[in-house]
Amino acid sequence: MLKDSTWPIKIQVRDLNFYYGQRQAIEDLRLDIRQGEILGLMGPSKSGKTTFLRVLNRMSDLVSGARVEGSVHLDGEDILARDCNVDELRRRVGMVFAKPTPLPRSIYENLAFAPRMHGKRSKAVLDELVEFSLKAAQLWPEVKDRLHDSALKLSGGQQQRLCLARTLAMQPEVILLDEPTSGLDPISTARIEETLTELKKDFTIILVSNNTKQIARCSDKVAFLLMSRLIEYGVTPEVFMAPKDKRTDDYISGRFG
Repeated sequence: MLKDSTWPIKIQVRDLNFYYGQRQAIEDLRLDIRQGEILGLMGPSKSGKTTFLRVLNRMSDLVSGARVEGSVHLDGEDILARDCNVDELRRRVGMVFAKPTPLPRSIYENLAFAPRMHGKRSKAVLDELVEFSLKAAQLWPEVKDRLHDSALKLSGGQQQRLCLARTLAMQPEVILLDEPTSGLDPISTARIEETLTELKKDFTIILVSNNTKQIARCSDKVAFLLMSRLIEYGVTPEVFMAPKDKRTDDYISGRFG
């Protein structure tokens, strides 16, 4: 269900500018992302999509020479403020990358490792968290009898869902997905997309994808970025069926990008 204006704003972005040295990667970005919706980010390479995700959980801090201006509020808290607890922010805003990167450990340990490091020691609590996360990522039926097998034995699609489950095990509020199906077959891609539809009941999701059909299928709202600027932002069916900017129409129809 599309979240209307009565649903609370989870993330508010105002006048966001981001620079890698002298190169500007994001220019004057303004967005409101509501709780429980999927925002699809589309645009050609170097349009600022991945940079925006990295700003949202402060992974951008790790880039030498980078700087940011403007504000990003999560539930009213400015996450770019100097006194922001970055460790807690990264727990609340989890990220799944394009290439699945399971730990060279068992399936169980992939999910229990980080919660254990954050103080969850009870086996009963960890067992429950592992099962919940795998069910939420729609992986439980496939691995419930092999939790102590190496995660590296899983297929590519299963590994990606495991990485999603690993993010969910940290009990985030926002999930960032950077091309999560770029290397997967159509069946695995469909499973990930089905999972996202279920997850948005409980999480706010931001999906970066170069697959415009995937954006159309999965997102409630869509933002089109081009050369570091937001060109168009709106409800997904409206943007795809009646884009207001010719550049959006050209990108959706494959005339560039």
